[in-house]
Amino acid sequence: MPIAYCEECDWSRRVEDDADGELNRVMICHHVETGHSVEQRELRESDRELES
Repeated sequence: MPIAYCEECDWSRRVEDDADGELNRVMICHHVETGHSVEQRELRESDRELES
């Protein structure tokens, strides 16, 4: 599951594996609106367990 996050503010988004285009769109929108650089990574199984 891909996740995008901003280290400059609390912004983050997750999408299902088949919605990468949607994640790219919201990452670009966040950068345009704020000027912040957004990071993207794959959410690991260990990360999912921590969220539960």
